[in-house]
Amino acid sequence: MKVVVFDLDGTLINASNEVIQGEKTISLLRKLQSLHYHLAICTGRLDHDIVFINEKYNLGINERISQNGAVFYQGNHQEAHLLDKSAALEINELLKSYDVRVEMNTISNRYWNSPRDPDFPKEFYDSSIIKDDYSKIIPYQPVVLFLVVGTTPQLKEIQTIIKSKFKNVDAILTSQTSLEIVPQNISKGNAIAKMYPDATVYAIGDSESDLSMKDHSKEFYYIGETTSDVNQVKDIAEALEKILED
Repeated sequence: MKVVVFDLDGTLINASNEVIQGEKTISLLRKLQSLHYHLAICTGRLDHDIVFINEKYNLGINERISQNGAVFYQGNHQEAHLLDKSAALEINELLKSYDVRVEMNTISNRYWNSPRDPDFPKEFYDSSIIKDDYSKIIPYQPVVLFLVVGTTPQLKEIQTIIKSKFKNVDAILTSQTSLEIVPQNISKGNAIAKMYPDATVYAIGDSESDLSMKDHSKEFYYIGETTSDVNQVKDIAEALEKILED
């Protein structure tokens, strides 16, 4: 089995949510499907945003990895890595002592204490639910991660506490102002290894979170500049052409 796994934002679609290289890219994806390649989209977004783009461009993709590898679908089969509920409740209480914004993701929803800043990336399908107390939700919902937004010193302090206090939980600085608290060993690479243990995998991405796919792929194509030892391409269309030539 041959599989092509690719990131969404910055790889398949641009800032205007249009497919990069338009019909050329879509045609290449359909050619791969006609040659019996499996296609999978892999993103930090929730699954419903993959479904939205899939339907918008009629891509016919039913294998999907979301929340940076924590959740994945193959047809009608779903798997997810979740935070332990007791740990999630403790982490929630810990975060209340900081002047930070805390968002909580389940498999299919985002929970917010208040509406998001308009500058935040927007979901294509709005799954947000505003609740003032996550402790009333955690016992009944499958919690995947907490997203903490604050200053770098705040986030580094929280990161240190989480890593020292909680087993099987990781805290990852995803930017200077954002921290993700997730189950350990979550990555896009680990997700594709679990989904496609015996397949020949080709992966395409454009950010640091995509680099984890490299160790689980026959070829990894990176869009943009990087110092890593990867195949650099200008866009997804060039990568798809190279895969078809392989």
